[in-house]
Amino acid sequence: MNYPYNRRFIKLIRKTLNLTQQEMSNKLGITVQCFRTYESGRSRGSTFFHERMMEVFGIDLRQNPDLHKIVFSDPLKISAVAYRHLSTVEKRGND
Repeated sequence: MNYPYNRRFIKLIRKTLNLTQQEMSNKLGITVQCFRTYESGRSRGSTFFHERMMEVFGIDLRQNPDLHKIVFSDPLKISAVAYRHLSTVEKRGND
């Protein structure tokens, strides 16, 4: 199964935060191999991954796949510049 919400947003979030896959996985407390499956959309992500995204970055990835925007649970957990950029992004399909 493929998870388009992950594929559309996780890489964008990581790049906006200027993190490598290794740095992102370290912050989340998961292996880089595991993170890569989430970023590529090959896996939807574990409950632990989703909880850590909210705890560390204030971003809720547990959304309906038809949602086209990033949902923030706590926008103060990332820089104001990153928040402004990510909050205006809208992605549809495989773009």
